[in-house]
Amino acid sequence: MNYLLYGNEAYLLQKRLDQLIKEHVKAQDTMNTIVYDASENDFSLRKVVEEASTFPFFSDHKVVVVNNSIFLTRGSNVSEPEMKDLEQYFITPSDFCSIVFVHHEENIDTVKKIYKLIRKYCQEIHVKKLETPEFRSFLKEQANLRGLQFDNEAFNELVARLDNQMFNAIGELNKLKLFGNQIRTEDVRALVSRPLDNETFHLINALIDKDLGRCLHIWNDMVVLNVEPLSFMGLIASQLRLMYQVLSLHQQGFHRQDIVNTLLNSSTKVEVWRVSKLLSLAQATDSDRLLYILNVLAQLDQKSKSGQVDKRFGFELFLIEATR
Repeated sequence: MNYLLYGNEAYLLQKRLDQLIKEHVKAQDTMNTIVYDASENDFSLRKVVEEASTFPFFSDHKVVVVNNSIFLTRGSNVSEPEMKDLEQYFITPSDFCSIVFVHHEENIDTVKKIYKLIRKYCQEIHVKKLETPEFRSFLKEQANLRGLQFDNEAFNELVARLDNQMFNAIGELNKLKLFGNQIRTEDVRALVSRPLDNETFHLINALIDKDLGRCLHIWNDMVVLNVEPLSFMGLIASQLRLMYQVLSLHQQGFHRQDIVNTLLNSSTKVEVWRVSKLLSLAQATDSDRLLYILNVLAQLDQKSKSGQVDKRFGFELFLIEATR
């Protein structure tokens, strides 16, 4: 059996991969677990096929893992001869080998021939990110294992800062454990950084509300975290452009899932939760205001890159201008 394993939750993805390997090879049998990185320049599917056709080393079975299968997305291609080699292997596969294609993203270009080929011959396993109630349960379990105690406010603050990322959660809990067992809200705020993606949404929300004080407060937090102004501007511009698209499609009568499907077909990578969040923000404003903010941001970007204005000072001027 061959597999396609994909999703954007690294913790669950790795856990499921470990389970698949354990099902087919003995523990610690590293000789018969071969890993390729498809993102490397010298990667080729021909090497994978050759490895899968080679007998295992003193064992009944082997596993070939194709990590970072970026050829399943747009912008990365597989040659026709390689696809033919892979198809021929799938038609007459080795009974002593399992190939596992691992894709660390939620979105796959379902139109690509290579995806259709892999899907035809492989078991597809979609590892989904935990919803907030499930994530809270996971977080409580992991906190209990470490002897950490939170009051409700501190725990809610931690959940808000982790963005349902399980690998992140493990690292942050280990960090908090070094600080002590009784964790207060101020401890979480001091030790656990808020995800940049969330801060982008918070700032856009403040811009739409024309709340300069809140904008400056968020920006000052980013300064403390040494966030590079141009990178942060890029994130804001990207979300604003996506918000404009989402608002336009909504005004045309599209529903959330229809908007997601339309954006995916236009090669824009987007998740349902992001569309929901952006749509909620967009409904509080109009397309003219979004275009105005984007225009002010574009002018700042040009001036910053040409050295006409200091990046940090320029960003603060942008916040003042955009909240008028």
